[in-house]
Amino acid sequence: MTLPMGVTISDHYEMTIQDMVEYAQLAEELGYDGFWLTEDNTKDAFVVLGVIAGQTKRIRLGTGIVNIYSRTPTTLALSASTVANAAKGRFFLALGTGGVGFMTRGHGIKIEKPLQRMREYVSIIRRLIAGERVSHDSELFHIEQFHLRQPAKDAEVPIYVSALNEKMTQLAGEIGDGVYMNFIWDRYVKDVVRPRLEAGRARAAQPRDNRTIYTLAIAPVQSDDPAAFERVQRRVTFYCASEHYHRVCEAGGFLKEAQRIKETWEGGDQEGATAMVTPQMAEAFTLYGPRERVELKLRRYADAGIYPVVYPVPRHGRTKRDYLDAITYMADYARGAGIER
Repeated sequence: MTLPMGVTISDHYEMTIQDMVEYAQLAEELGYDGFWLTEDNTKDAFVVLGVIAGQTKRIRLGTGIVNIYSRTPTTLALSASTVANAAKGRFFLALGTGGVGFMTRGHGIKIEKPLQRMREYVSIIRRLIAGERVSHDSELFHIEQFHLRQPAKDAEVPIYVSALNEKMTQLAGEIGDGVYMNFIWDRYVKDVVRPRLEAGRARAAQPRDNRTIYTLAIAPVQSDDPAAFERVQRRVTFYCASEHYHRVCEAGGFLKEAQRIKETWEGGDQEGATAMVTPQMAEAFTLYGPRERVELKLRRYADAGIYPVVYPVPRHGRTKRDYLDAITYMADYARGAGIER
C-alpha cells in the first residue's frame, strides 16, 4: 500500500548525501509515493537524485523544484534523462522560475518572460527526453536538429509546473502533468486553483491527465520543544510577508493578520513579525496541530485532489533526526486518516 503523498528536504546543508539517502529510504519504507528534492545553495539536485536512485527501489524521485533559467533546456533534459534511466522509470521533474533573490544574487539572472520561457522549456525538454531530434528557433532558444543519444527509455517523465499566480497556473493546466504549489488549502484550491487549471486545460490541443495538485505541506517535528513551533512560525511568516500569498491568506480568513505581519517584517522587526503567527494560523496553513486536526486536513487534501509533499522544518543541530521523526509520525497520521491506496 502506498501513501498518495511525498516528502521533501530543504535547507539540507546539515545533511550529508548519505543522510539524504537514508531519509529517502525511510520514506520508501514508510510507503510514501515520492521524494521531491529542492535545489538552492547546498547540493546539486540531479547529483543527489542519481545517488538515491541507485539505493531505492519503489519510491518516485524528482525535483521540487529546479529553476528554468540557470540551465539550458538541453542541459536539463540531459540531466533528467540520466537520472530517469538510473531510476528506471521512477523520475519526474517539477520546474519553476526559482526565487528572485536566489536567481538575481546567486546567478545574476533576471526573471524575465517566465510564461514564454516555461512554455518553450517544457516543450523542448519533453521532446528531447523522449528521444526526438529537435529544432527550435525563438527569441529565447535556438536548437538545430539536436537529439540525446541516451534519452529516457523506460517511461515518459512527468513534468509538473510550479505556479502561484493566475497565468502560470493556467499554463500548468495547459502544458503540465500537474501543478506544484505551496501554502494552499482545500477551499482555496476549489475556489481559485481549479478554475485556473481548467481554463488552461481548455486551451490545450491535447489535454493531459493533470488534475492532481501537488503542494508543499509544512510539518513540525513532533516535540514539546518551543523551538519546534518557532520553526513553523518562521515558515508561515515568510509566506505572510510576501504579498503574493495574501490571496491564500484571505481565503483562510487571515488577510489582516498577514498584512500586519508583512508591515512588521518590512519595518525590520522580523522577530516581532514571527511572534504574530498564532497556533490557529499555523493549523490553517500547515500540518501543525493535534493529531485529529491533521488527519482531518489530510482527508480534505485527498478529497480535493491535493497531494501533500511533507516539508519538515527541523531544529538546528537536530536536522537529520527531526527529518526522520517528522515523516515517520506524518505517515502514521496519514494512515489514521485512511488515505492509503
